[in-house]
Amino acid sequence: MSYKYRLCFVICLVSSLAAVAFYVTSTPVLDVFLLQTSSSTKTVKRQYLSLFEVSLKYPLVLHRQTVNITTEDYETRKRIVWMNVPPWYKTVKSFDHCYVRSCEISPNEAHISSADAVIVNGVHLPASKHPNTNMNQLWILYGWESPLHYHSSTIFRSDWNGRFNWTLTYRLDSDIPFPYNRILYTGGTVNISDVLRRKSRSIAWFVSNCGTPSKREVYVKELQKYIDVDIYGACRQDKSFDCPKERSFECLGLLNTTYRFYLSFENSLCKDYITEKFYNTFMTTAIPIVRGGANYTRLLPEGTFINTASFDSPKSLANYIKYLERNETAMRVILETKLKYEYIRSAETDFDWRCQLCAKLHGNITRKHYTDMKEWLRIGKCLEQPNDLP
Repeated sequence: MSYKYRLCFVICLVSSLAAVAFYVTSTPVLDVFLLQTSSSTKTVKRQYLSLFEVSLKYPLVLHRQTVNITTEDYETRKRIVWMNVPPWYKTVKSFDHCYVRSCEISPNEAHISSADAVIVNGVHLPASKHPNTNMNQLWILYGWESPLHYHSSTIFRSDWNGRFNWTLTYRLDSDIPFPYNRILYTGGTVNISDVLRRKSRSIAWFVSNCGTPSKREVYVKELQKYIDVDIYGACRQDKSFDCPKERSFECLGLLNTTYRFYLSFENSLCKDYITEKFYNTFMTTAIPIVRGGANYTRLLPEGTFINTASFDSPKSLANYIKYLERNETAMRVILETKLKYEYIRSAETDFDWRCQLCAKLHGNITRKHYTDMKEWLRIGKCLEQPNDLP
C-alpha cells in the first residue's frame, strides 16, 4: 500500500472512530449483541443504556445512571387501541425509546375488538360511547386534566361502573402514573452573581385562562397590591405584555434575562396536580412560586420553590419576596439549590406512559375493577373553595 493510500486509510479510520465516539456519547441506546432464545418467543438484547431512576425521597425527581442491562423483545405484540384520542394528543406509534417495545398503538376505534388494552380519554368521552363486555381486554381510564375540567360526566355513568381495570393519569397513585413531567438531578452550578446581576424585575406570570376553580387570578390581584406582578398572555392588564402561544419559548426566555420569580399557579387545587407551568421554570434561572393542591414538600426537593401555602396571606408572600430581593445571600441559597436540577422531557424516557403500559401488558397482569370512578377520581381529591383568599 503506497504512502498516499495509507494516509487516506488512517484519516478515514480516525474519522469513522470519531463518528462512532460521538454516537456512543450522544445516543442513549447502543445495541451490543442479539441473542435469539431457543423457544423463539422473545429476543434478548444486551444494551448500553442511559437510564433514569426515581428518587427514593422525591417521586418527581429523576437521577441518571448508566448500566448494562438485558431487555426483551417479545414475538407477541400487544395491541393498544384508543377509544377516543384527546384532541391535543399527537399519536406516536413508536416504542423504540422503551425498555419493552413489543407493543403497537392505534387511534382507530374500529380495532377495539382485537385490542389487548383499550384506552378511554375520560376528559372528552362523548355520551354516545359505551364499553363492551369483553373481560379479556383491559380498559384504561386516561385523564391528564384535573377532575374539575372534565368536559363530560359519561365515565361516571352506571354502565361504566366496574369497566375500568387500570387508571393512567397524572396522579402518582394511578396504576400507570404519568405526571406532567419530572425534574432531573444534575448537581450542576452556575455563576449566581451573574444571574442576580442581570435581573431587573420581580415576578412574571404567563396565563391564558382568566377564570379558574382555584381562583388564582383573585390571589394575584391581591398580591399586586403589595408587589409588581407582570402578567403576560390573554389575561394581561398591560397590552405591551404580549405572549402568544407561538412565542411561548421566547417569552420563557424572559425568566433568564429579566425576572427573578415566576408564578406557577395551577387552575385547580387537586391532588398531585402539578402542570408544565412548574417544570418549565427548570429551563430558566427564575425561582418558581407555587400554588396548587399537591403536596409539594413530599414530591419535590425543599428549597427549589416558594410555596404560597407557607404564608398566611398574599401580603406576607410579597414581603418575603421583597426580603429576598434585598438579601443576595438568601437568594443565592435558593438558586444554588434549584439549579442543581434541570428540565427533562420524561415522555422521551422509559417513564413515558406508553413504555410503562407496554411493560405492564407483558408482565403478570393484575386486573382491578373500579366500581365507582367518581369516588376515585374526584370526591375529596380537590379543594373546590380556596382557603387562602382574603
